[in-house]
Amino acid sequence: MMVALIMIGIMAGLSLLYLWCMKPCKMTGEREKAIKPFTSTYIAHRGLFDNQLSIPENSLPAFRRAVEKGYGVELDVRLTKDLQLVVFHDKTLKRMCGVDKMVSGLDYQELSQFDLNGTNHHIPKLEEVLAVIDEKVPLVIEVKAEKNGGLTSQLLFEKLEQLNYKKLYCVESFYPFALKWIRQNRPEVIRGQLISDYVKNGQKKIRLLGIILNGLLLDVFSRPDFIAYHYKCADDLKYRLMRKLYRFTSAGWTFRSEEELKKYRDKFQIIIFDSFIPKE
Repeated sequence: MMVALIMIGIMAGLSLLYLWCMKPCKMTGEREKAIKPFTSTYIAHRGLFDNQLSIPENSLPAFRRAVEKGYGVELDVRLTKDLQLVVFHDKTLKRMCGVDKMVSGLDYQELSQFDLNGTNHHIPKLEEVLAVIDEKVPLVIEVKAEKNGGLTSQLLFEKLEQLNYKKLYCVESFYPFALKWIRQNRPEVIRGQLISDYVKNGQKKIRLLGIILNGLLLDVFSRPDFIAYHYKCADDLKYRLMRKLYRFTSAGWTFRSEEELKKYRDKFQIIIFDSFIPKE
């Protein structure tokens, strides 16, 4: 009996510890105001790209088109070998440029030689994109940082401050330690934790870190203002539990049809989409 009680106590303690670790930041006052622009307009994933119109993802025309249509913008930033911030999603150039090289292994001058998806558009620097968006629409910046998350975040904010870009942006990342740097050094900035269900997304090899991230265990370091996860995971137990316990702001990614949007729209406050134009 005593052993059973001890085990029950341990399990209860671990459950409470888990709930504490996954707890998002409580949004009140100014933070609630700061996130409203992102909940009141749809966010175009990697810009309003259209490959049939030779407007590739994360390109200047894609961002310009999103601004013209009045949509918010989501983009990806990562570091080059010479520590330049470029707007590009993948670790390698293979999918978008047809070259099997790492972005982090090339300096920007080398990267600028490659075209995006067979067009005459190049991989833009962050400052080029910010000049297009120009604080006209909400901007979601995803920090891509398989390594050196803190350094990437630091250089990102140095660039934002150098350009005096102060309004209508938030930062998200799959990497909690990139968000931890923001929490410690720019606590006023809205930050979001990206989550992926690796099993549902068809990934066969799941590393321990992926399991930990998917379980939100490292949120204790980032304490995000919102959680961004694939819309198909909306009914997973942990997310339903979080919504009941914490009533946090959630972002759904990435909706790719009107049917998907209609089915899951009410489960999210922030909507990230691509490959179609929402009717609403």
